[in-house]
Amino acid sequence: MGPLRLLPVLLLALAPGLAACGDDDGESSTPTTDAASATSSPSHASTTPTGSTPGVPRIPPACDVLDPGDLQAAYGVAFGPAEQGGGGHSEGTYEWQSDDCSFTAEALLEVQLELVGPDDFSGEFACPPPSEIAASVESVDGLGDRAWWKKQDGTPLSASLRVCTPDYDFDITLDYEDGVDYVGDPETQTIALAGVVLAALA
Repeated sequence: MGPLRLLPVLLLALAPGLAACGDDDGESSTPTTDAASATSSPSHASTTPTGSTPGVPRIPPACDVLDPGDLQAAYGVAFGPAEQGGGGHSEGTYEWQSDDCSFTAEALLEVQLELVGPDDFSGEFACPPPSEIAASVESVDGLGDRAWWKKQDGTPLSASLRVCTPDYDFDITLDYEDGVDYVGDPETQTIALAGVVLAALA
């Protein structure tokens, strides 16, 4: 058999070897299942803002809810600038932290807004009625789900209005200076101010 006739036979004999070499090169360029899944898996990082609970409305800072003009309109006297604060509270079995904002009418009274949301409670979110120890407490209609006006016994006048809603609670606390006279009815004035708070948080 001549050399030219042997060429096709030799090529057929070498074909499996050439195919095997091609397979070796392909293995290095084919991504593994693990690598492919790693690049296509969605991120599980939380998109919920820090300090908030999913499904619970975000409550603004207390000092973003009222300003000195709101206080002057309610009580008929001029107030200084807002002062931000906060504090811990414990009543019965409930404990919580409040975001506070205070306003002072010099030599007359201080008014403080204490704003509380579900995340501020150490346990279940609640709105306990104010304690009646050394104080008189009466229910107030037309504010949130429930509301109470609490007046401490004795003088000078110290009183607070607590308002409860499904999403937040707030107290407006009044502390008058000793020996001063006030104009108007503090309870009616504070109820009007609570309406401003509810409208701002709506």
